[in-house]
Amino acid sequence: MAIFGRTVAGAIVALSVTGAANAQSSVTLYGIADTAVQYISNVGGHALFQEGNTHSPDIFGLKGVEDLGGGLRTIFDLQNEYLLNNGRQLVPGTLFNRKAYVGLQSDTYGTLTLGHQPSFMYDVLANYQTPFLLGNILSLHEGNLDEIANFFQFNNAVKYVSPTLGGFSSGAEFAFGNVPGNFGESRDYSFFVQYKGGPLSLAATYANENDRFLELSSFIGLPSLFGTSLPQAEGVVAKKLVNWGLGASYQLKNVLLHATFTQSRITLATGQGNANTVDAGVNWTIKPDDVLAIGGWVENLDGGNWKTITISNSYLFSKRTTVYQQVTYQHASGANSVASFTGAGVASGRSTTGVSVGIQHFF
Repeated sequence: MAIFGRTVAGAIVALSVTGAANAQSSVTLYGIADTAVQYISNVGGHALFQEGNTHSPDIFGLKGVEDLGGGLRTIFDLQNEYLLNNGRQLVPGTLFNRKAYVGLQSDTYGTLTLGHQPSFMYDVLANYQTPFLLGNILSLHEGNLDEIANFFQFNNAVKYVSPTLGGFSSGAEFAFGNVPGNFGESRDYSFFVQYKGGPLSLAATYANENDRFLELSSFIGLPSLFGTSLPQAEGVVAKKLVNWGLGASYQLKNVLLHATFTQSRITLATGQGNANTVDAGVNWTIKPDDVLAIGGWVENLDGGNWKTITISNSYLFSKRTTVYQQVTYQHASGANSVASFTGAGVASGRSTTGVSVGIQHFF
């Protein structure tokens, strides 16, 4: 009888879940599969030949929307990053490392979401920067301190994005630390304002983060940071990281011009200082299926200076499949720096070059 009761209960739960799924307007499985053959001229003093993603991260996710009527919808998004070359999760033990949220979206009042979400430095400002617009992970800014790549997300976050009115939109995000007796520990918040009108787009973003983990060990060309020795296998926890940035882009027929400035204010137990980065580039759509792009950036941080330039060509076989070729060069100067590419490693000297040929598929 007990077994029968459990079976009936299980059937009721299954029917309830099925009914909820049928009520939703849509549930979509989506993702990116990207891989390339790479040559890096200097990683620890040696040339490196490897296979790995370069154009974009490998991701898969589930997202859904339910129409509640009157211009109101329920939305959710669960997104994970994996490594195509070996099938592993990027963050072991974490299923949806890039985002995991649920919320409400209104045509009139905007979008409110709750969960594990990136800051507006990534959501908004990355759309104006070379690594994102050229699709080149090797060209990420040194240390990714300004969060243009989605390596760090806010936990326990409440995020609001306004509707667009007269070309303007804005947003605010607050992440609770969830620490009893200490409201400020691991507390994060972020804001943005953006304008889009015709060919012109402008944006300003800000993020303030307490007890911020910095994974610096494998992709920043510094032997030390404000008195803290590097690399450290467990990374470094900054007491505070404050980011702000400005971005602009302008579309001239088949040419897109883009530029940003970001500043990252890092406070460690051993000292503090700023990382300042200027980024600019141009994307030229030669044909609808062929895009040539060139961009670069300069960053200063704790006695180090990095200049990086990259050129990329993307050929679209279809709306979902692209083949690409990229060349990236970086030169470091200053007493406290060496060259370093994200995804490759730290060089033994001032310069390194990366060449990538790969394929990307959206699904």
